[in-house]
Amino acid sequence: MIDCSHEAKANYLWHPNDFIIISSLCAPEDTVVLADATEEGVSTQKALENLSRQKPDMVIIALSSAAWKDDYAFFHKTKELFPGKPVFVLGDIFLETEYKELILKECSGIVANPYLLDLSLMARGSHGAALPGVVTNLSDKPYPSKQPLSAATGIPRHELFLNRSYCFPLAHRFKFATVTAMWGCPFSCAYCTDSKIQPFVRRWEDVLCELEHLAGLGVEELFFSDKTFGFPLENAQALTVAMAERFKFSWCCYFHPQLYNEKLLETMAAAGCHTLIVGIDSADQESLRQFGRNVKKEKLEALIYKADSLGMSICADFIIGLPHESEEDVRRTLSYALGKPLDFASFNIAAPLPGSNIRQIAKEKKQLTFGTEGFDSYGRAGILGGAKISEERLKRLRRNATISFYLRPSYIVRRLKRTTSLEHLANQMRQMIALFGKNR
Repeated sequence: MIDCSHEAKANYLWHPNDFIIISSLCAPEDTVVLADATEEGVSTQKALENLSRQKPDMVIIALSSAAWKDDYAFFHKTKELFPGKPVFVLGDIFLETEYKELILKECSGIVANPYLLDLSLMARGSHGAALPGVVTNLSDKPYPSKQPLSAATGIPRHELFLNRSYCFPLAHRFKFATVTAMWGCPFSCAYCTDSKIQPFVRRWEDVLCELEHLAGLGVEELFFSDKTFGFPLENAQALTVAMAERFKFSWCCYFHPQLYNEKLLETMAAAGCHTLIVGIDSADQESLRQFGRNVKKEKLEALIYKADSLGMSICADFIIGLPHESEEDVRRTLSYALGKPLDFASFNIAAPLPGSNIRQIAKEKKQLTFGTEGFDSYGRAGILGGAKISEERLKRLRRNATISFYLRPSYIVRRLKRTTSLEHLANQMRQMIALFGKNR
C-alpha cells in the first residue's frame, strides 16, 4: 500500500484504498481491471497468467516494505508482460530515498498522492513533462506548495471492490465498503509512516455523493480509512450531521485523541459510527512527546469514557518495544489496557517503518541495510529488538498481552452485550479464532 504495509493479526484483508481512490479519477469510458493476487488467493504464476490476458494502456503496481523482495520480483515480471507501456508504482517503501532512486530507474514514476493524478497524461507517457501527484525524479515535489484544505473529487468504482473476499474485523456486516474523506495525516508522530504524507481533505459534499452511490449499491457497512477521521472539524461535523439525516450506515474509523470534541463524537454516533480505532500507543503519554506525539492523558481518557457512554466501541492500538521502553513500561501499558473500557486491543511491536525515526536510528546503528526489509508491527517476518528488550522477549510480551486482554471473562461478557446481530457475532468469532491461531 502507499502508506503503511503490515501483517494482519487476525483473519482480515483491507480494501486497497489507494486503488479505490485512483478508480475515482477514471473517465466513464475507461475500462479498469483490479488484480489482487492476495485477495484472489492465487499463486504468482497464476496471477501473471491472468495479467497476460490484459491489454492495458497503463499499469499501476503496489509494492510494500513488508513484502519487498516478492513485490519487487513481481514488479519486474509484470513489466516484462507489457513492454513499452507506462508502469507506475506506489508503496510505503518509496518514502526511503534509496528505494526511490532504485525504482525511478525502472518505472515511469511513483504515485505520491492518488487524488492529484492525471491518468490520461500518465497513460500517454510523461516524455519529461511533470506529472501531478507523481514523482518522476528525486528532485520532484509532488505536493502543491500550498495544499488546499479541501478539493473536489469523483466517485470511486466501488463495484470493482465489493463482493470480493476482503474482510474487516470491526465490521458489523461481512459486506462493507471503504471510504476516504482525508488522505495523509496532519500529525507528526515520528514513529509513524503516515506523518510523512501531506493531508488532502475531500469536501464533505463530495463524500456525501459517494455515500449516495454506495447506498444505491445496497451497502450498509463502511470503513472510513482516514488516518484520523475528524480533520478538519468543520468538514467532519457537516458530513456526520448530513449522514445522520440521510443514511443508516454503520461504520468505524481511525480517530486521533487530539481531535476529541464532545459534539463531534455525538454526531458521529448519531450517524452510525460504532467503533473508533484509537492510537493510545503507551500508558506513558508524556514519554511519547520525544516522538512528536503530544496528547494529554486527560483528553485521551475523556475520549475513551465519552465513547463508552455513547455505546461506541474502542479499538486501542498500542506500541511495545519503543527504543526507550523497558519490560516494566510494557507491563504498565498492558495494565492500562486492562483497566479501561476498551473493546479491542492491537499490540504492535515497534518496527522500522519507512519514513520513521525508528528506521533512521536502526540505519545509523547498522541494524538495517539497503534491501533488508520484511519488518512489520506484528513481528512475523522480523523484529529489530531494542537496547532494553530482546527480539524473542518482545514476541512473548506481545503474545502474552493479547491473551491477557482477550481471555478475561468480563471482556467476553462485554463483547457479547455489544454484539448486534448473528452476522456480527459470526464475524467476531471468525476473527477471534484467527487471532488466537496466530498467537499459538
